[in-house]
Amino acid sequence: MKRGESFSNVGARQQLLACSCLAVLTLASQPAAAQDRAPATPDSATSQPATSEPSSGGIETITVTARYVTEDIQKTPMAITAQTSNQLQAANVGSIADLGMVVPNLHTNPGISHASGSPVIVMRGVIQGTTSSYAVAPAVALYVDDIYHATVVGSELDLSDVERVEVNRGPQSTLSGNASIGGSIKIFTPDPKGDGSGTFALTYGSRKKMGASGAIDLGLSSTLSMRLSGNFMRQNGYIDRLDFRCQMIKQGTPELAGTIPFVQPDSAQRGCKIGELGGTSRAGGQVKLRWQPIDGLDVLLSAAYNKQNDQETPEVLAYIDNPYPNNNGLIQGYNVAIENLFGVRYDNRFLPPASNRYATYETFCRPLLAAIKPSGFCYGDEKTQDKATFSGRVRYKVADNVNMTAIASYSEFSNHFTQNAEHSPLGYVISHFDQKVKQKTGEIRFDGNLLDNRLNWVVGGFWISYTGHLGGLIGYLTNNFLQDDDANIESKSAFFHVDYNLTDRWRVSGGARYTRGSVEYELNHPPLITVPAPFTARQRRWDWLLSTDYKITDDVLVYATAATGSRPPGITTIVITPRQLQATSDEELISYEVGVKSEFLDRHLRMNLAAFYTDYSKLSASVQGVECLGQPGSTATWYPSGDSCTQLYPGNPSFAPFYISGGRPASIKGFEWDITAIPVDGLRIDWTGGFNKFKSSVTTPGQPGYLAPGNVRQPEWNMHANVSYDIETSAGTFTPRVDWNWQSLQTFSPTAGISPPNPRYIVPAYSMWNAQIAYKTSDGAWTATLAVSNLANIFEYYQFESGSGLGNFGHIVPPREFSLTVRRRF
Repeated sequence: MKRGESFSNVGARQQLLACSCLAVLTLASQPAAAQDRAPATPDSATSQPATSEPSSGGIETITVTARYVTEDIQKTPMAITAQTSNQLQAANVGSIADLGMVVPNLHTNPGISHASGSPVIVMRGVIQGTTSSYAVAPAVALYVDDIYHATVVGSELDLSDVERVEVNRGPQSTLSGNASIGGSIKIFTPDPKGDGSGTFALTYGSRKKMGASGAIDLGLSSTLSMRLSGNFMRQNGYIDRLDFRCQMIKQGTPELAGTIPFVQPDSAQRGCKIGELGGTSRAGGQVKLRWQPIDGLDVLLSAAYNKQNDQETPEVLAYIDNPYPNNNGLIQGYNVAIENLFGVRYDNRFLPPASNRYATYETFCRPLLAAIKPSGFCYGDEKTQDKATFSGRVRYKVADNVNMTAIASYSEFSNHFTQNAEHSPLGYVISHFDQKVKQKTGEIRFDGNLLDNRLNWVVGGFWISYTGHLGGLIGYLTNNFLQDDDANIESKSAFFHVDYNLTDRWRVSGGARYTRGSVEYELNHPPLITVPAPFTARQRRWDWLLSTDYKITDDVLVYATAATGSRPPGITTIVITPRQLQATSDEELISYEVGVKSEFLDRHLRMNLAAFYTDYSKLSASVQGVECLGQPGSTATWYPSGDSCTQLYPGNPSFAPFYISGGRPASIKGFEWDITAIPVDGLRIDWTGGFNKFKSSVTTPGQPGYLAPGNVRQPEWNMHANVSYDIETSAGTFTPRVDWNWQSLQTFSPTAGISPPNPRYIVPAYSMWNAQIAYKTSDGAWTATLAVSNLANIFEYYQFESGSGLGNFGHIVPPREFSLTVRRRF
């Protein structure tokens, strides 16, 4: 977005693009209905429907492919939550950041500004990571149509056109690769069927929310089918950006503004409002072409493109801590420059006004300051993201009992965003990021059965290679530098998995994966530091899985599983001198899980329970200390404080901050439940929840891996419940529904490795209520849904973050909002 270009104009262009695509889909549906077609049906995992309704009117059957073959979720010996498109829509889950509302022991939230809003993902106490660096692999694997998404960058995935989402909890290093130590999230979009079916939906809601989506499935010939889909959505933000001088005059305290100028000379005419945070403008589309020339051969080509041009992350100041004079020399130097220029100090006057808690004074600008370089610059108030993916998949029936699947993909994604960390017009901390990634993947696997179908097997190989570039400016007080980093990551693995049925009821399973990978990072931060040669970290690793399950009855399955999990080493990029560059520790664990999956009352009651114990032998942890600049040699030694430098190198006692990483032992234990009941026809009740407890084996405060009492890695408890009831009438079906989400206390203290949580960094336990009423015509062709989120209109934070030594800020939960969606299926 160009400087001065309105958010609405950009949204209008994206809306025109998306609506043009949707119009094509609508027109294309007319001849599709008349297309005569009898497509071939290959033996493939995703050719089966995601759900099927039982004839008795009980709970639907959900099929999953977590172990590479199609299975009933109730017969799969692992903790899985699978949500269909209809279930996600009913629960108001529209993106990865919302998914934690309906999955036990999965904590997800929209991310913070320094990570471009990439979602926070924590599964069973294992943290995905929110760093914008490519140098550290994720902990939870993300897949879209079996295509792995390798970075946290670009992981804000949309769920507007999906068939189902599978969340596989616990380490998936054997089944999904060694960057899935916490689990995996797999998204599947519908494949073409060539039956002329389709859908079209329009949405309007609070804050001028407007959305449109559609899809059409075309039979081009007896062997060729195509599916087209598109979506668009825009909505205004919910955090007001205010002109500080204008607001001080409005409040009757103009003296608090000093000589800070107006941001916009006419801002008073708009109630001092100069912009917003939290608004969205997104458009995307996908085309899938499927060719089935003979029985047993299924070729699928796919291309997808998504574009986001959102307003910056909706954060506000929660607390300011800037004593004057400040003991931090960098902060005090900037304090003096600001006071000399404007005659003000950074203090509580910059907190949101009492009349509007959803407000901030940030401008994404740094004023022109004589003593600070660079200064006198501005960035836009938007964050953008573009992603394009091209993929191909071939399934071939090699023999009656052997199938082959080959997948290849190429992706490009990029984003641009800015963080104004102290949330004021003073520009203490202004950082801008430009990121670009190019990714290639390839996978081949064979599956089959032997010994009269008693032995089922899968064997395969996987390869990924991607390059990443990180550019931009880190503007921190008087210490400012550019970023011009490049990363090259490659990983290869081979794997197998087998199931053997000892009897009709008792089964044993096992598998292993061997992985070899490397990450190469070239760090260039002028004028602070330039490392002349790339730094490389490597790993070679075996992971394994063993499992057994037993069917007590046809509807009750018990299982026990032991599996390793791993996360490859990365490279620390927070360095002050070249010799601080180092590899981060890899991570290793063994997870033990027992569970029961059961259905009762002619499938009107489903109860799935699981308990787990995770034993970390190495959990990567870092701690801040110092490097003594007077130390000779090419290797830096870590010391806890600068006092050591004074004693060891009195001739040059100066020092620099130094972060070190190490692998430390830890454990996590917990349990989960997933219960669904249909006590009478039309009435459905779902209740899910989980508990997890993290314990570090490090008992000394300040040491890497120590977690002070009271701090938590994710809320220890989370629960979700919903109740819906179908009211049948001659005009159609009305379905009211209420959803309740609850999470326990969450902490974000920056000193968690030293002391109990600071109260200013605690999000207390809270509940979130959503509600809706849906109408469906008798023939099921039309539906209309009136929904409200945050029904109680609570004011709460998703999370807190340190404002770079000046206080803290928080990402705010959106206030109550309404929406109406009308959908047509054909």
